[in-house]
Amino acid sequence: MSDKMNELLGQLSKKLNMSPDQVKSAAGRGDYDSLLQNTDCDASQVREILSDPEKTKQLLGSPQAQAIMKMLNKK
Repeated sequence: MSDKMNELLGQLSKKLNMSPDQVKSAAGRGDYDSLLQNTDCDASQVREILSDPEKTKQLLGSPQAQAIMKMLNKK
């Protein structure tokens, strides 16, 4: 895993009050409830967006998502 990815994972795990391994495991399972339990996000809204191809396309097309994907794709 790249240094940037480890840094991002570390920041995310701190915000979620989870270990990096717990974050990776929950993300790998698609367990949005676990990932969002310590946030003010509504897991049902996340599931709704990800289950709707048009909403997912809009989300992934956002400048913020594009910047994250660009950062993650760098080697």
